[in-house]
Amino acid sequence: MNKLPEIIKKTAAALLQSGEATLIIGYGKGDLWWQSYPVFIREEKDIDRLIWDPFCVPNLSKYLLEEPAQAGKIALFVKGCDVLGFNQMLRDNRASRDKVLLLGLPCPGLVDPQKIKKAGLGHGLREVERQGEELLLFSDGEEKKVPAGDFLYEKCQVCRHPNPVACDRLLGEPVEVRPSPDRFNGVEELEKLDHDGRFAYWKRQFERCIRCFACRNVCPACSCRQCVFDIPEPRWLGKALELSETQFYQIIRAYHVAGRCVDCGECTRACPVGIPLRELNRKFIKDIDELYGPYEAGADPEEESPLLTYRTDDPAAFTES
Repeated sequence: MNKLPEIIKKTAAALLQSGEATLIIGYGKGDLWWQSYPVFIREEKDIDRLIWDPFCVPNLSKYLLEEPAQAGKIALFVKGCDVLGFNQMLRDNRASRDKVLLLGLPCPGLVDPQKIKKAGLGHGLREVERQGEELLLFSDGEEKKVPAGDFLYEKCQVCRHPNPVACDRLLGEPVEVRPSPDRFNGVEELEKLDHDGRFAYWKRQFERCIRCFACRNVCPACSCRQCVFDIPEPRWLGKALELSETQFYQIIRAYHVAGRCVDCGECTRACPVGIPLRELNRKFIKDIDELYGPYEAGADPEEESPLLTYRTDDPAAFTES
């Protein structure tokens, strides 16, 4: 039996009772089996809203930007990928470590509801529960067991930090860290295409973009106080969905998070039309690793980013013609 939901509730209640935290940011459950969403708890009577299930995927660190004037500490439930995002926000001076209590959640991988639906298992489904390596699917009067690994998000299948790299308290037992497939496999396949092939691929992808900015809004590396694309004057994007402007937006955003992307995959998950934006970001990560050596944004908030660091002894000859 998964005891983590009860541990979460007891921990949150104790923090509010003692005054150690005045706001809890965690997960709550919606009306449908796949709906798990961020909740903000300020009173003990609302503690029962907190849950932990296979669909608690949103990166909660981004929501700290919505609470700049919060009095007292914020208790934030974080998975491994969430901590990377939080650490990157620390590097960008968009979060205060003294104001946040990190409650670590060991994460065995989260379930992509689209995979369940595509497998024809979503009809009449009421609840999904994980037990070890299996998912239990509860429908009216019926229970099915399926392998959990078949339905995980792709980002979870290649996750290197199922346990938070840093937190104030780790709730529950750590998850076993298993060897994962090469996360750059998809990037390498695209690299095999010639220039025209790569351009055609991304043209097809960006033609579907409706410019809803969901990718920007969920990204912990997109934490500017005002986004350049929201500035009224000068206006960098028109209201019409012109492909050239959409390409401009997507490429600028990719360069903006280069060296700061924590590879949490939220941009791809949040995209309503299914653009594989993570492939673009991973291309930058792969190139940075090859040019400057292994670097993982958010793994260590004290480590300097290769693209944000200047040294006078840099071997690149910037001044030579």
